[in-house]
Amino acid sequence: MSTPRVGIIGCGGIAYAHRDGYRANGIEPIAFMDTNKAAAEALAKDVKNAKVFDTAQALIESGMVNVVSVCSPPAFHEEATVLSLRNGIHTLCEKPLAHTIESGKNIAAAAASSSALCMTAFRHRFLASMVKIRSLLDEDRIGSVVFFNNIFCGHAPGMKDKWFSKKALAGGGSMLDTSSHSADLFRFLVGEVAEQKAVTNRRMENADVEDSAVLIVKADNGAIGSMTSSWMAGTGEAYVDIMGEKGRIFYDYIKGTEVRVELLNGEPEVHNVEVTWGFKEEIEHFLGAIEGKYPLACTAHDGLRSLEIIMRCYS
Repeated sequence: MSTPRVGIIGCGGIAYAHRDGYRANGIEPIAFMDTNKAAAEALAKDVKNAKVFDTAQALIESGMVNVVSVCSPPAFHEEATVLSLRNGIHTLCEKPLAHTIESGKNIAAAAASSSALCMTAFRHRFLASMVKIRSLLDEDRIGSVVFFNNIFCGHAPGMKDKWFSKKALAGGGSMLDTSSHSADLFRFLVGEVAEQKAVTNRRMENADVEDSAVLIVKADNGAIGSMTSSWMAGTGEAYVDIMGEKGRIFYDYIKGTEVRVELLNGEPEVHNVEVTWGFKEEIEHFLGAIEGKYPLACTAHDGLRSLEIIMRCYS
């Protein structure tokens, strides 16, 4: 591919992380679109010769870009992503892939028939901590996985005033927003999900989705996963804790710098890891896959599977 010419569709908070991720890889996005034109202009304000578009279609069909990041609310992912793929534009779509399973399937089908790549933005896969955990599991350091425990929770009552808490735009609440990463990490680290169930609760006023949930899954290989999400829980906690037949691997996102390994027969180990947000790394992988350096590691199918696992718990 020629030099990436990048557009960003949806210019809210996560779009800044995408913009900075491209910049960290030496690429300056040049085209921006948001239904709130002021948001697009704010994201583009320090970019020379940037152009702001009123619609996703106008940006995609402008001929300006060959790569886009779709950072809009999930209800708008399908329109932008499918149109981009049909126009041969490589597409990085934020998670969750869509707001319904049907919409997610439409995106996955468009990806399968397109000459362009479609990647779901599961940035946690590319964190040094998760890459290290994957290598430790590949080395069979703790034996077969018995339990995968993950929690991403905190105190974010302001979500009630944002699109995240509106089912028509988001598709779900904290479980779809946060545990979409968790379900993908389970599939990435442990195995494909065969069964899923969940319990949820809503404390927020003026919200029509859950703000707290526990998602339980079972892998084809028998490993069990528990994934907790909340926008209303205490001071916050975030970790991955994997227990195997021979030991345990633990990573605390808040402390950040260490992957700890405890073994039944052996001394405890501490593996130091770099702490980043993962956007630079996921975009580096995306651009490298576009160049043909390696297969895409995180596809639209991965986004669809995470979506299916969670959405089936709502019914």
